[in-house]
Amino acid sequence: MRVFSRVALTLLAAVLLVTPCVQASHLEADCPLRLVATDTPATAFFQSPHGAFRFGNLVFVLRGQVLTTFGVTDLGDQFQPGTFREDLIGTLGGREAAGGAAFNNGFLYVSSDAGLEIFDLRGVRIGGSGPTLVSRTPDLHYRRLAISGNTLAGVFPAIDFPCVIGGPTPNCVNSVDIFNVSNPAAPRIVASLSSANNSIGGFNDVAFNYGFLVVTGVNGTSVFNVTSPAFPSNVSGDPTPGTFLVSNGANLLAVGNDTSILTFTVGAGTGGLVPMFLHTLATLRTERANPIMFHRQATFDEANGRLITMVDEVNPQTLQPARTFAFDVFDYIVPMFEGKDPRQYEQVSYVQGDEIKYNPLPIGPYVYVVGEVSGVQEYGACGSMTGAIEWSGLAALACGGADIHGWVTGATRVANVELFIDGSTQGVVNFFGPDRIDIPSTTPVQAWRVGVNLDNTTRGDHVLRAVGTDLSGNKRQFASQRVFFAGPGANCFIRRRSTTTSR
Repeated sequence: MRVFSRVALTLLAAVLLVTPCVQASHLEADCPLRLVATDTPATAFFQSPHGAFRFGNLVFVLRGQVLTTFGVTDLGDQFQPGTFREDLIGTLGGREAAGGAAFNNGFLYVSSDAGLEIFDLRGVRIGGSGPTLVSRTPDLHYRRLAISGNTLAGVFPAIDFPCVIGGPTPNCVNSVDIFNVSNPAAPRIVASLSSANNSIGGFNDVAFNYGFLVVTGVNGTSVFNVTSPAFPSNVSGDPTPGTFLVSNGANLLAVGNDTSILTFTVGAGTGGLVPMFLHTLATLRTERANPIMFHRQATFDEANGRLITMVDEVNPQTLQPARTFAFDVFDYIVPMFEGKDPRQYEQVSYVQGDEIKYNPLPIGPYVYVVGEVSGVQEYGACGSMTGAIEWSGLAALACGGADIHGWVTGATRVANVELFIDGSTQGVVNFFGPDRIDIPSTTPVQAWRVGVNLDNTTRGDHVLRAVGTDLSGNKRQFASQRVFFAGPGANCFIRRRSTTTSR
């Protein structure tokens, strides 16, 4: 395998990833990711496939039959009331969390146990309309989808098959199906690639670069010209096998497996693959009782010149991910010299929540992930505002008014905090007492509290949100808590009054 010099190719990467931070003088990746906001889940994770997609100044996140829409023009305010919307997609038939999802030109494509479903999101925006089901085609079951223009590709990965593709089991094969979706109401298969007659064996993932279809499998990776989708032709390849692909849709492609990721440049006119960087898993094994692996989803953060991957702990019985416990970020603007642990071009940041996380999506200095339990989490770099609502339940709310409290910190001192229930403000928070020393932090931790009266809150699910504003005027939600209220008369407790009896 041809692997170029890391030192020379660092300069090439800086050109390929044209970013405002190319002039940075730092010689070490020193900007860890930290949790800055959470949008708590409205429905259970298993109720649908999942995905996160950028569309102009909007971000769509699908999780648990709910589509959440964020306005990225309000960077830093994504989780504030009024800056996002949530739509329950009642027409979504899929109930398989492992299903595939893709997005292009305002349409969302979802494949699962219910078949291939296509939704029109062109009218979905803050204050706009909800998603509309365009078509549902049964018996089209894929876990990886990719789309370019009007060409959609889908595959059920070989690593998920109960038999070994190409092994001793007769007729154990899988295929990449290619669709024409120019009419979303009537998608049609125009071609199919079979692992039975392809040199790369069982197929695992699909991606598009410059309109070329890239397929990775257990024996290598191939690039196909699908200018005429009905007649795909193999134009290039590489013997690097992969279980997942990472693509920016243009000049960058990464082929990954459990322990390594090889990044390629892709020729715009030829589809040729040129190896660029080989990334290996961080040396975190000594901290874990179980084996670890690269998560099978990653992303190129072109705005900041880095490859964002995640690390999973593996269940030794099923060989499937048990939990995601860290980001493993490779900074292309740092010289890729070896001989140090941790490596100076690599930043490992631990995540919060005992769960598997999916769909990393960079937005400015932040990274969205979709958690099985936590919902949509947002991680930011370099001392972004973070904090908590220290909620102990309805039993702690005294009738007639009570305090809700918590803490907040950030690289810039926080000037004020405002508490919301759903979209209604509960007032500006008061800071009290000295800075807290029980919260591990490199910046001062301020304690806050606000008086509320929630006695008459209607029965049902409600969300408490804490929004901070720092001394520079930056505003963001740093904590949220979903709470079920029992309804008026059951939302609080009546304090016992002491009485004095005279004799």
